[in-house]
Amino acid sequence: MKNHTEDEKPQGTEGEEFGGKQWFKKKHNNKQKSQEPNTAGDFFKGFGFSIRPHRPEMYQYTLHKVGLYASMQFKNGSAVTICLLKEKLVKPEVPILEEEHMAHEKRIWDYRMNELMKTEKLLEGNLQSLFMVLMSLCDYTTKNKIENMSEYPKLMKRLDSLGLLSVIKKLVYTGSMSDYDVRHNKATALLNLMNLHQENSSPYKILEIST
Repeated sequence: MKNHTEDEKPQGTEGEEFGGKQWFKKKHNNKQKSQEPNTAGDFFKGFGFSIRPHRPEMYQYTLHKVGLYASMQFKNGSAVTICLLKEKLVKPEVPILEEEHMAHEKRIWDYRMNELMKTEKLLEGNLQSLFMVLMSLCDYTTKNKIENMSEYPKLMKRLDSLGLLSVIKKLVYTGSMSDYDVRHNKATALLNLMNLHQENSSPYKILEIST
């Protein structure tokens, strides 16, 4: 049998000698793997939630990106995607057991109910896992407004992703939340009043207070 010379080695292989025999191993193309996002930061690059102008469109793009992320990362992630797109909790349908049923029909119903409870528990856990992902997608201003809301501690305690998403949407589309703005305006008015006393200005100066 003709031996391959160094120049005659099959392309795409590397030769190694073991016990006098020539073995070849394929060169793997890792180019495609290197292009795949390795972290959530890479996956969501260019996406996020912001209250700056012209950001409602980005909210929709980011929401769909989160849905794709959930379907890829979570078991039964499609159920999470449905909840995100509908922006509410969508539970699977409860199987119906007729009043007049056979014994085997009851066994099937029991099995389906058991699977249903497992699915609902999995959905709840997956949604909770998304809470910090959603927060990480908010820019500094949006995150700051959310964290200053009175209901934020409850959202954080329950890891209520759908509740958080509702808050984010209101902020993105309106630029404010009433609860936050009331406290913010009170603080602004108090600061203005303190500055008025400190300044040597005309007594007829009008104090402008945000409404």
